[in-house]
Amino acid sequence: MKFNIAIVDDQERDSERLRLDIGRWSSPGNSTLGTIQCFPSGESLLEKFEPMAFQLVFMDIYMDKLNGIETARQLRSMDASMLIVFLTTSRDFAFDAFPIHPFDYIIKPYERSRLDGILNEAVRVLMAEDPEIVIQISRQQYHLPLRTIISAVSQGHTVEICLTDGSRLLCSMSMTEFEGLLADDPRFLLCNRGVIINMEQVASADNEVFRMKNGQVYPIRVRGRAKILSDFSQYQMSRLRGFTKITEAK
Repeated sequence: MKFNIAIVDDQERDSERLRLDIGRWSSPGNSTLGTIQCFPSGESLLEKFEPMAFQLVFMDIYMDKLNGIETARQLRSMDASMLIVFLTTSRDFAFDAFPIHPFDYIIKPYERSRLDGILNEAVRVLMAEDPEIVIQISRQQYHLPLRTIISAVSQGHTVEICLTDGSRLLCSMSMTEFEGLLADDPRFLLCNRGVIINMEQVASADNEVFRMKNGQVYPIRVRGRAKILSDFSQYQMSRLRGFTKITEAK
């Protein structure tokens, strides 16, 4: 698999330096790197953007007109799978980036070793096999990638599974059995009696409900609510690799 990179920065010198450094990282024979495209603004990327066109995006936060966080928010609505690395000279926007699930941050000016580490980790994530489960529907087996599951809701002796392509599957098993299939994957959270959500698919949350990216809303059960919200918060924090280093450096 080759992956394509977009660089979005209104400072041409910074953009060109990053492009060259990424090229040097790939020069020892790294066969995973595809194309590197530079964009001078968030608007210029959004104008030409197509889902799955880029697997990794380096996004400057401070830009005229549309800033990096708002650009990334719009990109997320079109392609939830890409990895986004924010470029910034300040740490002030770190908390604002929480809902976007950035892959990492680079503080300018950066060290080459820092960039190389992020690229190596991105390759590891992008090349990893997507885990799947096997479910039975009408005597037929389905291999279901976990990333495609938005939620699962108990319907008595069956479980209704909502998928990212808009379809729904009804499989004959108990919620306990289905929950067991997901036990080793940290993305999934039991938020209410008979309701499991994929935390990667959460658009927003408050003290009472989870709002999913497909518009579905799931209430958070009252009993154990603090633990559920804590687990969700901890998952968000685990997704923001490098965030602890940023805040500790203040």
